[in-house]
Amino acid sequence: MRSMHIDHVSPGTGLPYRLPPLYGLRVFVAAARCGTFSRAAKELSVTQSAISRQVQQLEDHLGLALFVRHKTGLRLTPEAEALLPVVEDAFTRLMRTCDGLRNAGQVLTLRMPPTLAIRWFLPRLPLLRTVLPEVDVRVTTSDGRAARFEESDVDAAIMYGRGDWPDVECIRLMPERLTPVCSPELAKSLSAPADLKGMHLLQCYPVQAWNRWLEAAGVSWIASHHAQTFDTLEFALSAATRSNGVALGDLNLLKESLSDGVLVAPFDCVLDQGISYLLIYPPHRGALPKIRALREWLTAAAALMA
Repeated sequence: MRSMHIDHVSPGTGLPYRLPPLYGLRVFVAAARCGTFSRAAKELSVTQSAISRQVQQLEDHLGLALFVRHKTGLRLTPEAEALLPVVEDAFTRLMRTCDGLRNAGQVLTLRMPPTLAIRWFLPRLPLLRTVLPEVDVRVTTSDGRAARFEESDVDAAIMYGRGDWPDVECIRLMPERLTPVCSPELAKSLSAPADLKGMHLLQCYPVQAWNRWLEAAGVSWIASHHAQTFDTLEFALSAATRSNGVALGDLNLLKESLSDGVLVAPFDCVLDQGISYLLIYPPHRGALPKIRALREWLTAAAALMA
């Protein structure tokens, strides 16, 4: 069987170059690993002569010998020892990439803030499974403010912001609506926003939201020593359920806790900072069936919150 050569143009030079025979490279790796042509032939389910012929064609292409034959088997030449790890690494990366492409339609990796995942997305996950029954939905959490799809295998993300991320598609799902929440026990002593001056304010980053809500409610600034800062909203809300203070929570994420009476929203003032939860994804993924289905399902689920 004659080897097939594929001509390409070398980037930046305009000069054609030829790829080595790829099957010959596979045979080379098998022979190097097995130590004899006969064992390589058995591994690849071909004849020993076919192995010898493929190796000869590869050697002809490279213009050098790859093996030294001796009584007990094969020994790699110095050039072959340099080539072997490069070929093995290239085949490994090629197989991983092809496996990823083959499974791309069967896995959907979605990233979102942890509190949104726990309090809003998780109760709705069974419904998403009915929309994408053949897809393995994987959820990761992050409070990061940057998209960074190129640094991960995430297909899409739900983030909160103003939709000003570059090079992504943004679909607005629901506005952030902030209001103080606390345990029913603490709520008994809160008849007006000014009563918060005697309370510990539970906050997370960015911490400016509390000051903005107090300003909207007509309350002067409260000293920072009355505040307790957490790294996630979920921690702040959990502390609020334990009467450790008053948290500033998003009503979109608190319907279950408020309806169960675990938390109470003692005031009518709701802060809208112009920030929303948005579905974002790279533009080239927008035509994928799994992304289209996710987009339609999320926008419908968010519309029910309006």
